[in-house]
Amino acid sequence: MRQQVKRHLITVDSEGYIDQVLRHMAQNVKFINQTNGWYDDNRTFIDELFLLTSEVVEAGEAWRVAGFDDMTYTDTACHIPGTCPHGELHKPEGVGSELADVLIRLLDTAARHGIDLAYEYRRKMAYNRTRGYRHGGKRL
Repeated sequence: MRQQVKRHLITVDSEGYIDQVLRHMAQNVKFINQTNGWYDDNRTFIDELFLLTSEVVEAGEAWRVAGFDDMTYTDTACHIPGTCPHGELHKPEGVGSELADVLIRLLDTAARHGIDLAYEYRRKMAYNRTRGYRHGGKRL
């Protein structure tokens, strides 16, 4: 028996909230990466895809070690700037942190090549809405 799935659709116009958030995030990533010297090299697009893939692999490895638990060293509550007594932050570790790295690399790669992820997201989601339940009949 096929389970009924409730579909909650968010529609956004070309200057909608999701667009603004994604563009703001991409600008922040690009600014920080430029400031930290990551735009000084001449990476190829394939290099960037391998770096993106390596972050996905790191998320898998983190899951193998600790499941979805946060693996950040926690002698104090120094996860957020301004909360640490001496100003230092602990490096975030675990699946959540690695997935954030995937997002950061994706935003950076798109920014480097002038790809508007907000537009591509809207375009792909509009298409996906037209597809049937488990289209193609594949298990995964």
